[in-house]
Amino acid sequence: LYPLLFVTVSAVTQELDQAPPPLNLKNLLKSNDPEAKFEALVSRPLTEASNMVNEEVDVLLQRVADVVEKHDNRNTIETLQDMGRRIRSLLAKVVPKMLHARDNSSAMEIDTRPSKRSQATYAQQVLLKLQTFSAWAWPVIIEYTRDAYDDEQITPQIQARMEQGTDGSLGYLSSVLVYAWEAAEYQFPVVEGLMQRNETSGETLMKAGCAASYAQLLGDITEMYGELSGSKMMCFMNTTNKTVWKSCASDASQSLYKVTSAIAQASNAMWQCFGLFWGCAQLTNTAYSQMVKALIASEEMSNDCNEEKFPICKPLAFKAMGALSQAAGQMATASDECALKGDGGESPLNPYAATPFEKREDAPNATAAPAPPPLP
Repeated sequence: LYPLLFVTVSAVTQELDQAPPPLNLKNLLKSNDPEAKFEALVSRPLTEASNMVNEEVDVLLQRVADVVEKHDNRNTIETLQDMGRRIRSLLAKVVPKMLHARDNSSAMEIDTRPSKRSQATYAQQVLLKLQTFSAWAWPVIIEYTRDAYDDEQITPQIQARMEQGTDGSLGYLSSVLVYAWEAAEYQFPVVEGLMQRNETSGETLMKAGCAASYAQLLGDITEMYGELSGSKMMCFMNTTNKTVWKSCASDASQSLYKVTSAIAQASNAMWQCFGLFWGCAQLTNTAYSQMVKALIASEEMSNDCNEEKFPICKPLAFKAMGALSQAAGQMATASDECALKGDGGESPLNPYAATPFEKREDAPNATAAPAPPPLP
C-alpha cells in the first residue's frame, strides 16, 4: 500500500511542479509594472517554496516506503531520525520565502473603508501585529530548535535571544489579550441573540461562525500566554541538559503553532464578523501553521523514534508529510489569490456579516457580493 501511495503522489506532483523559468529579480524589482513586482515579491517566492516542499515530500515518501514494511527496527529508527533533521533543514529554507511573500502581499494590508473608531479597524490592526510577531519569532525559534535537536549545544547568543524574545512576547501579546477579551465581550449580545432564536439564515450562520472564531482566537492566545509565562522558570536556567533544551524548543514551537493558527482563524473571522475579505492572510498563515505543525512532528520524531517508543514513531512521519503537503497546496493557491501589498484594490463585502463595520464618511461605496468559494 505505501509504495503504491508513493508512486501515485509522485506521478501527480511531477506533473504539477515543473520548475518555473529563472527570473531576473533585480530588473523586476526596479520595474514600475505592478505585475512584475508581484511576480518577484509574492508569486515566485510562494511557488518556489511550494515546489521545494513537494520535492522533499516525494523524497521522504520514498524513504518511508522503503523501510515501513520491513522489520528492521534499527534501520527504520535511523531513517526516521534523519527524516526529522531533514524536515527542520527544509523548513529553515522554506518558511523565510513564505514570510517574505506574505509580508509583501495583501495579507499585510488594512481595508481602509471602516472608520478609525470601528471595531473592524482595531481588529485589522491587531491582526497585522500578530503577523509581524510571527515573522519576528520564526528565525529565533528555528535556530533554537536546530541547536537543541541537531547540534551539540545552545549558544549563549541564541539563549539570550530566546529569553529576550519570550519577555518581549509576553509584553506584546498582553495587549492582544486585552483586545481579544474586549472583542469577545462585544460578541456576547450576538451569541445571546442567537440562543433566543431558532433560525438558519445566512446572517445567523455568519453570526454563529463569528462567535466561534472569536472564542477560538481567545482560547489560543490565552493558552499561549500561559505557556510562555510558565516556560520562563525552566527555560531560562543556565543548564547543559539537552533534555531541557529540547523541551523548551518544543514549547516554543507549540506556542508559535497556536499563534499562526489563531491568525488564520482571525483572518476567516474578518469575513464572518465584519464582512472584510482577508483571504490572502488566511491562505498564507494556514500554510505557516501547517509548516510549524511539521516542525513539531519532526521534534516528536527525534524524541520518540527509539526502541522504547517505536510503535508511535511511524505515524509521526505521515503526520509531518501531511502537514507539509497541505502547506505546499496553500502556498500554491496563495500565489494566484494574493495581490501585491498596496495594489489589492477593493474586495467585495459580505452582506451577511455578523457585525457590519461603521464606514468612514468618505469611504467609497463597495458592492456587496455573496461569499467567495471556501478556501482550500
